[in-house]
Amino acid sequence: MKIATARTQADDAVQAAYALARTIKTRISTPKLLMIYFTEHYDVQALQRTLYRLFPGVPLIGCSTCYGVMTQNGCTSGPAAAIWACSDDKGSYGSALVSHQAHRHVRDSARMALTQAIEESGRCGELPKLIALHSTPGEEEATLSAIREELGVSVPVIGGSAAAETVGGNWAIFDHKQTATSGIAISVFYPSARVSYSFHSGYAPTQRHATVTDVRGRALVSLNHQPAAEVYKRWYESETGLILDPTDSLFSQSTLYPLGTQTGTIHGLPYYTLSHPTFINAQGHMELFSQLEVGQTVYFMSGTSEGLISRASRVVESANDHALCQPEPLGGLAIYCAGCMLHVKDRLDQVADNINTALYNAPFVCPFTFGEQGLFKGGELSHGNLMISAVLFHKD
Repeated sequence: MKIATARTQADDAVQAAYALARTIKTRISTPKLLMIYFTEHYDVQALQRTLYRLFPGVPLIGCSTCYGVMTQNGCTSGPAAAIWACSDDKGSYGSALVSHQAHRHVRDSARMALTQAIEESGRCGELPKLIALHSTPGEEEATLSAIREELGVSVPVIGGSAAAETVGGNWAIFDHKQTATSGIAISVFYPSARVSYSFHSGYAPTQRHATVTDVRGRALVSLNHQPAAEVYKRWYESETGLILDPTDSLFSQSTLYPLGTQTGTIHGLPYYTLSHPTFINAQGHMELFSQLEVGQTVYFMSGTSEGLISRASRVVESANDHALCQPEPLGGLAIYCAGCMLHVKDRLDQVADNINTALYNAPFVCPFTFGEQGLFKGGELSHGNLMISAVLFHKD
């Protein structure tokens, strides 16, 4: 297996596709899979059509990213696109996109996308070593649940929800057949390389916690039978000493102070899935980027700017194959939350340098997403916010 990446800041979608193709073809003559991340500045259909024309018959998966995209060469702001490619004579890969339909449940769309991707890979009846998931925001929990039910076991997933410059913006996904602004895109991996992975939040719980007593979709209505927005405001102001103004970008104010639910423990230490408050809706309820359930205990979590910068490399290091005396990864994929990225936007090259060190300078691509999906070491498939996920490939 060989991995290569390329990036471009071409203004036009067709020019961007040709620039990416030129670079990749000098490094990999016959790709088995292409993954493309792009900012909303591009004509998505033109980008998809041109890439498939330049790489006929090669499975594609594309996903929009917020602000820019990161590779081993640093962070590039929009207009920007980056491509991850692999060649693998002994491996198999497949991709599929299923658009959401009003008459079809999200779970059914997820099963269809997974089944079609596996069929395209030619490895029906075999469990993938890895699934890459890029859906549009909303219903990610149902998607993961359907994947888990369909396969019968938890397979490693690296996922990021399509993003744009703004929440509710011009996000998009595509495969080699179609584009969509609402749907699920999946790639399945049967590589000849060994796969290792890690999924983390990097935030710590405070002593403040409560029980979820009412939710409506992704709107958190009450905690301990009190209005959730008021409870969160009290927690925030007590913890930080600052005044919380929900009318002034709750999204950015809450980046270092999300809510968390304990997902499991490793060696007696708990780990958490995060939910990022985004705004207070017209009914006074707190909207989140993920789903909570009545009866769950939620914790007021705390993070730091320095932690957001350093944790990417910690997650990659955690994913490294330490069964080897000297890890030599072939390359990797990472997913970094757009909310975290916007908080440390001026120091993203430092984040890239840290990942390079942890990856021993192997090639990687990392988009900035509006929701992250991954498999915890305890075996739980989870969708969260303000998370980071990493997958590395190693010589088998």
